[in-house]
Amino acid sequence: MKTIYSFIVIALVFGFTSCTSADNDIVEQTSLFESVRSAYGVENVTYSITGADNIPSVSTEDMRNVLEALRQNSNTQHNCIRTSEKGYEKVIMSGNYQASTRSSVNEGFALSVELKFSFDSNKVYYWGTDYSFSSNLFDWRAQGLSLSPVKGGDGNTYGFESESYLYFKVKDEGNVLVKVPVVFKGNYNFLTEEGTYSFQLLKYSK
Repeated sequence: MKTIYSFIVIALVFGFTSCTSADNDIVEQTSLFESVRSAYGVENVTYSITGADNIPSVSTEDMRNVLEALRQNSNTQHNCIRTSEKGYEKVIMSGNYQASTRSSVNEGFALSVELKFSFDSNKVYYWGTDYSFSSNLFDWRAQGLSLSPVKGGDGNTYGFESESYLYFKVKDEGNVLVKVPVVFKGNYNFLTEEGTYSFQLLKYSK
């Protein structure tokens, strides 16, 4: 009889330990998610978006590492590149990053913007902006771009800015869909063909 009682006690102890461990994992994941939400300005998506089913499902940890890579490079200024194509010109601006993932592999990702224009008789004609990205960890979407002469400038230098969003599907939070605002901004002199730009998390944008 003592043996039976001992077995029951041991079984109860292991059962309690197992439940406690599982509960702790849930608490830790939830705590990490809330920490990431606060640190990087993560927002819940409260509207329907096209292609939501195609957004990658990633862990909270991988999302954090992507956002941390962007945060660390928020003050990095890149030089614009100018090219010509089919009757108009482009200012090409891209950012390349590395994020460590749960599989201990550094995952490269990139954000790219192409500003299309023509420049004639010291006048700028804006033809639109193309946005693209390369990553298996998120989706990136942006709409429009503000482009205007810099106040007090030489008339050839223009400032530009757009607000975009990184979209993540967080699998350890029930595949909840979230977004993170990213500001793309800079300036470009269309006469001297010189300019700089940056990609910044809105929470850390100046």
